Amino acid sequence: MSLNTLIDELNPQQKQAATTEAKHCLILAGAGCGKTKTIVARAAYLIANGTPANQIQILTFTRRSASEIVARVELALGDQAKGLRASTFHTFCMYLLRRAPKAFGLDQFSIIDRDDQLMLFRLIRGKDDKKNPNALPKPQQLCDVYSFARNTRQKLSLALEKQHPEFLEHKDQIAEIMKEYERRKRERHFLDYDDILAVVASALAQSEGLVDYVSRLCQHMLVDEMQDTNPLQWALLEPLKDHVNLFCVGDDAQSIYGFRGADFENIHHFKERVPDATIFKLEKNYRSTQEILDLSNWLLDQSPIKYDKRLDAYRGDGVKPRMHVFPNEFDEAKWIAIDIKERHLLDGAAWHEHMVLVRSAFAARHIEAAFIQANVPYRFIGGMKLLETAHVKDLLSLLRVIANPMDDIAWMRFLTLWNGVGDVGASKLSHQLLQEPEADPIFNKLENFGRIPDNSILIMKQMQVLKDQVEACVNLGIEALKEQLEQNYAKKDWSKRLGDFDLVKQLAAKHTQLSEFLEEYVLDPISISEIERQSQDDVVTLITIHSAKGTEQKVCYVANVSPGQYPNARAHGNFDEVEEERRVLYVALTRAQNELILTKQNLHQWATEQYDEQGRKIETYFLHDLTRNLCTTETHYKQREQTVKSALIERQVINLDFGIDLD
Repeated sequence: MSLNTLIDELNPQQKQAATTEAKHCLILAGAGCGKTKTIVARAAYLIANGTPANQIQILTFTRRSASEIVARVELALGDQAKGLRASTFHTFCMYLLRRAPKAFGLDQFSIIDRDDQLMLFRLIRGKDDKKNPNALPKPQQLCDVYSFARNTRQKLSLALEKQHPEFLEHKDQIAEIMKEYERRKRERHFLDYDDILAVVASALAQSEGLVDYVSRLCQHMLVDEMQDTNPLQWALLEPLKDHVNLFCVGDDAQSIYGFRGADFENIHHFKERVPDATIFKLEKNYRSTQEILDLSNWLLDQSPIKYDKRLDAYRGDGVKPRMHVFPNEFDEAKWIAIDIKERHLLDGAAWHEHMVLVRSAFAARHIEAAFIQANVPYRFIGGMKLLETAHVKDLLSLLRVIANPMDDIAWMRFLTLWNGVGDVGASKLSHQLLQEPEADPIFNKLENFGRIPDNSILIMKQMQVLKDQVEACVNLGIEALKEQLEQNYAKKDWSKRLGDFDLVKQLAAKHTQLSEFLEEYVLDPISISEIERQSQDDVVTLITIHSAKGTEQKVCYVANVSPGQYPNARAHGNFDEVEEERRVLYVALTRAQNELILTKQNLHQWATEQYDEQGRKIETYFLHDLTRNLCTTETHYKQREQTVKSALIERQVINLDFGIDLD
């Protein structure tokens, strides 16, 4: 492939955006309209026209999409594209922090993840007051509010009001806990997930010299999924906008991460924030048929927010979406499983051509049970991240103390793995270990402690020597802990957990430094399914909608589009939250290529019209006014027990005897 081929494959809208001479651009790209293709073409066009590849920084939200973009540019340009950088916001900031730590007021620092944050908040918060156990937020709630306030750049009181208004009266106590959390981080040279962005954003806002330095590193910044950026991420871009060229791509109708602090306004008000920006639209959809897009367009048209978007299908007409209504969630799940099985057995459709979209891992449980019962092979995407599972965190705690013996949080986790070691004993010993500057005295103290097997300590000494050989270090770490972890997880699916360590080894093989390996996967935890997906087995995909952006499939089932679910009952009465719920449903509908099948439960709920202070209508159910020309409906009164074929076979072999024994 060459640049000319790449450009020739673009439609007029895409080509205009990819080859523009404008300094700043916002590309409003509808679902399935070739946004990644346009970013790839833009990067290739810039390089081919004289911009050095290492002067282009692409910012994305996942490691996977970053590597895909680079691979596609390299395919078009070959060696000319070497040096092109694509990374997540966090990895980009880490690149800057590691490259010039003193410019950010840092020397040595360690990255802590959410588990570590929870541990710190737990230690600072202390135990519940027995008289009033609900007086203070739990560590997880403290962590969520803290992170939300950082990412949205809001005061604590506002963050509490939005996330946990029930704790507003305890704001002063909560503020003290958070002050102490920040003090301990500084004391130990820890940076949490949000610090990585905040430190860089704050330094850029204060130092013209630093802005010049960063703009010399990247002349062009290409930002993917702009609708998912939060105020903190915008604060990184804003000081640079007079010095670099911004090419931001996104879809305002797919902004669905407000609960994490994503700011819909970053894309909706882009022109106000960057007045000299040129706006391009991509509206030719290559994924779906027009009937699927008609329903998706209709959903947006019902909104008081002006999305000003109308997707047209390049592929033309197809099958009208269908709604199936069931008496309960069990019949709904069973029907989905049997319908997919019939398509596979009777029509010869591959399993992988089917995708089922659900709201959450919790919402998937009935469908998983139905798949297991019907022998439908599937994989679930959207659950636990591999490096966030307990047994892998245990292994990482050992790797972390080898990489940084001053990491007291990792010492706490590692020490409490062993039989007979509680929080108090671990805390005392970890405090002593932090006083030791060298490895030998640390190992002596561990030996004298008497709770850790000699063989495990011996292996740790080998790890200390081999810490630049990441894969070897991981293998040794597993060996050191295996016996103890087998005891700890004896009744918790140990054999499956053991298999997860093979996936960790696969990741380790790609790295040359232990600290780099630990840092990368703390910043962007990889999901188990992300590694397993590489095998491309023929299985049905069961996926949460929040994990589904960028995915597509021939036949898509959107489960439980019932009243109380779209919008979710929790959002009722809140205009912004209800409209985000609309966008969640829009993302689900626009995953389907050929067939879109909606299922819901037959719940009778009357819609009461609500309006906010600005007179905007707040919908209580998005699909009340769905018409037959958009979607056909079928109501199922009885559950389907088996496929047509198996029913016929069973009727032939059953001997029905209506008589009595006359002897």
